[in-house]
Amino acid sequence: LSRNITNFDYLLALNDIAGRSVGDLTQYPVFPWVLSNYTDSVLDLEDPTNYRDFKWPMGAQTVDRREYAVERYSSLASCFNSEEDARDSLPPFHHGTHYSAPAFVIWYLMRCEP
Repeated sequence: LSRNITNFDYLLALNDIAGRSVGDLTQYPVFPWVLSNYTDSVLDLEDPTNYRDFKWPMGAQTVDRREYAVERYSSLASCFNSEEDARDSLPPFHHGTHYSAPAFVIWYLMRCEP
């Protein structure tokens, strides 16, 4: 008995421990984006440039995207001039969407074969 599991099974177990389930669209299992190359017809899995850089979130994989996120945060932060502004507004943020939302899950499931 080697006690080895696949990456897929490991991620399923992590999602299960986190309370995520295919039965709840608001807590659907999350699997990380690993690849960065979606244009080549043949993918060389030995080439490290075909994988995303895990030190950055998906919305900040390029320098342009990181600069945009910082600019967005600064712009939103400048709107907070008082305690009253902070109570009545969303706090500043870098990325405007969540990685898992019911609309995303439904869009994905509509594309899957039954």
